[in-house]
Amino acid sequence: MFFIPFPNGLVPQAPVHTDSLTVRETRLKRFSSDDVEQVEKDVVATSVVEQRVSHFVMGLAIIGTMTGPLLTVLSTMPRSIFAGVFFVVGWGSVESNPILLRLIWLVREPRFIQPSDPLLTIRRSRIGLYVFWQALGVLSCVAISQTIAAIGFPVLIIALIPLRWLLFPKMFTAKELTVLDALTADNEVVLASLGGKPTMPDLKDESEGEKMENGQAMEGVRQRKTNGKDR
Repeated sequence: MFFIPFPNGLVPQAPVHTDSLTVRETRLKRFSSDDVEQVEKDVVATSVVEQRVSHFVMGLAIIGTMTGPLLTVLSTMPRSIFAGVFFVVGWGSVESNPILLRLIWLVREPRFIQPSDPLLTIRRSRIGLYVFWQALGVLSCVAISQTIAAIGFPVLIIALIPLRWLLFPKMFTAKELTVLDALTADNEVVLASLGGKPTMPDLKDESEGEKMENGQAMEGVRQRKTNGKDR
């Protein structure tokens, strides 16, 4: 409205709001597998409606709920209403939780899994091991928050960074981490605002190894050509 970015920083209203403005298109892909024709449905986000009216209204609503008259009105509302709202919002987060989704994937029948699913390129035991570490991290954070050491909760979160940066590359291959620990923010605009796509140490080492192998192969070709000319 005022040509100024007005992002809605509330969680989880911001993702839900963006999702409601997303225009999607359903595409059907036909392919043959074992002489049986299969149809794969793919829902692709084609665009997002650009507008700022709803952001502006939500900002005004947030300010409005902080005023005295509305606070008085809100205090008369049954708590069960607020509990129901937060229950629905919380359940939406549970449905999209990667730990739960991967646990469901592990017990799902193969015929209900899309052939293009990247998880099919990884052994189930490796997926289960990664989910175990994810669940261990969540349970550790919940456990410490229930004790007198709850003030150290941020320290535990920060400790997960070297766990991913140093330990995981030794436990999982670069290919497995690319699928299991893909970037959450993968939009080009978002990555540009962060200074570009980050390079994990495991992927960096692999790319350097590939460069060395390619260099050695090219050197071998040059030597064979040189030996051929000498003959």
